[in-house]
Amino acid sequence: MALRRSLWFGLFAVAIVLWVCPSVNAEDNYAGTYQCAGLVVNGHRGRCASPPLVLYGDGTYKIWGEQGTYKIEGNWLELSESKKRGRGRLVRGRQIVFKFTYRGKRHKVTFRRREDLEEGTAII
Repeated sequence: MALRRSLWFGLFAVAIVLWVCPSVNAEDNYAGTYQCAGLVVNGHRGRCASPPLVLYGDGTYKIWGEQGTYKIEGNWLELSESKKRGRGRLVRGRQIVFKFTYRGKRHKVTFRRREDLEEGTAII
């Protein structure tokens, strides 16, 4: 009896949390500037010289001179105009990881979200 009561209480608590918390649009949640943090080609680390990936709140993006729209489904980011990179995996800690093969070489490119600083903040 106590187990049944705690189960109902748990379900009720989850329902209340889902009802009270406002829904967040995925594009708004991930909008921001992502700096290239790592590059691995065929298992060897390299210097990441990529420009930042910018995801805008309206569902558009910009990187490597290409512009388009993006879509988030679960843990995956899909860039509409990306032909060689494919989908990126959204990782905890605000990272996006692209794994793809280009010219016969396996690439892994990691982008990390750059947090904007408030005016007057000093970087030491």
